[in-house]
Amino acid sequence: MRKIERYALFIMICFGLIIALPLSGCSKQSKSSESALADKTLTIGVCANHEPMSYTDNKQNVRGFEIDLGNAIAKKLGVDPFWINTSWNSIFDRMNKNKYDCVISSVTRTSSRKDNFSLSDNYFTNNIVIVEKKGQIDSNDQNENIKDIQDKKIGVVVNSGGAGTAKAHLDHSNVQKYNTIDLAFAALKNSSVNCLLIDESEAIYFSKKYQNQYQIVSKPVASENYVVVCRKNNKKLTKQINHALHQIKQDGTYEKLVIKWFGQDMSPALK
Repeated sequence: MRKIERYALFIMICFGLIIALPLSGCSKQSKSSESALADKTLTIGVCANHEPMSYTDNKQNVRGFEIDLGNAIAKKLGVDPFWINTSWNSIFDRMNKNKYDCVISSVTRTSSRKDNFSLSDNYFTNNIVIVEKKGQIDSNDQNENIKDIQDKKIGVVVNSGGAGTAKAHLDHSNVQKYNTIDLAFAALKNSSVNCLLIDESEAIYFSKKYQNQYQIVSKPVASENYVVVCRKNNKKLTKQINHALHQIKQDGTYEKLVIKWFGQDMSPALK
């Protein structure tokens, strides 16, 4: 009887090993640079708090110009897009840990980023403009500049081009930072600040959203270019993304997206 029991136990152990071996190879692993599109998916990191470029709706779905652009890039590459919404502070660190293939999140081209990452061609030129409540100056006057607002209370959004411009040219004691663009416009509405120094894309979008309340009162006071960011060792994916961007610009998709989100063709400003 003991011999039969030992034999049965031996059979059970062997069967268990046979079952366990395949399962051990099925654990989900982060994608490497070499296999970025091997699973037919382009995984994209985004910090979706930058309406209208990227934001979340009431159902926590990501939306915005950059979301549509990323989806169009994935379509040209013949893969499915998969978005991972993450915090700005960790967005590049998580990419370097293979949590996603690239970042599309209003990332400005800088020399430092060029040294540390593989950057795509420019996909958007972001101009910085001054916004005030409608009626403060002539509606057709767009002649204000940085010098004109030096003594005013100025609202900016943290980690934005406007915040960077204000830091470079204005007295920080006159600058009030807000975590979101909605909070910045609320401050302007209740006169906590005299003007906003923000992205032109935001200014156009929110001026239309809150009709007859706000107006752009300057020509661009600064500009920066947005790029798709990949890991430094993933130049192959960057090349594929550049090819997709070129196709999107050539076939009219890009123009359709900027008109959808901003109501006007902003592609001529693309540098």
